[in-house]
Amino acid sequence: MNVQRLPFHVDAAGARLHGSRWVTQADQAPRVLALHGGGVSTHRGAQWLLAALAAQGWPGAGFDFVGHGETGGALEGSSLVHRIAQARAVAEALPLAAPRVLVASSMGGHIACRLIEALRPRALLLFCPAAYEAAAESQPFGPAFQRTIRATTDFDASPAFDALECFDGRLLLVLGSEDAVIPPAVSAAYRRRARAAERVEVIVLEGAGHLLHRWLDERPHEAARVQARALALIDGLG
Repeated sequence: MNVQRLPFHVDAAGARLHGSRWVTQADQAPRVLALHGGGVSTHRGAQWLLAALAAQGWPGAGFDFVGHGETGGALEGSSLVHRIAQARAVAEALPLAAPRVLVASSMGGHIACRLIEALRPRALLLFCPAAYEAAAESQPFGPAFQRTIRATTDFDASPAFDALECFDGRLLLVLGSEDAVIPPAVSAAYRRRARAAERVEVIVLEGAGHLLHRWLDERPHEAARVQARALALIDGLG
């Protein structure tokens, strides 16, 4: 099917959030929402996956958090709490249709888990997901946030994992064998704490680091393998 990328924007909490929908028909409501990570990432990073899902009947959307990409604005002063609210505002405005699937990478993985109760996704597709302690969620991005996360030694109390324990859908974890950003204990906790999930699958990409979307976008064969696993996971969701 011919997949179109259609821009959209959502006004929320004093910011205009810019994003894209990947659809085969302009009036399709997305069922997949992608949440990017920190650094210089944007919603376009997941295009290799969102377009493939849309072509198979799973229209999707992604947007740039404040401080990133087309949304722009100052990163300083924003926080994880703000990002959770921004993602929820976009999901409600689109609106995100059921059955819902959340795609998330790095910091976006924590946010996706924190949205489980509100959005009730039936599947989570998480790429090198991060997790943060409760105290970090309200810290503004910048020195205070960095100090908090660098001081974290016990990730088990993360609100992301508390939420994940209540998730009864399907989980796909995509990890890089050479990821030097996410502590192994965090990746292990994502597997362990998803104890109520209907299904948990793990893909470890040999030779890949933390920037998995970029790595996969440059390797069509590996990208096709992940796309196939993702489609198999969400097949038959209701």
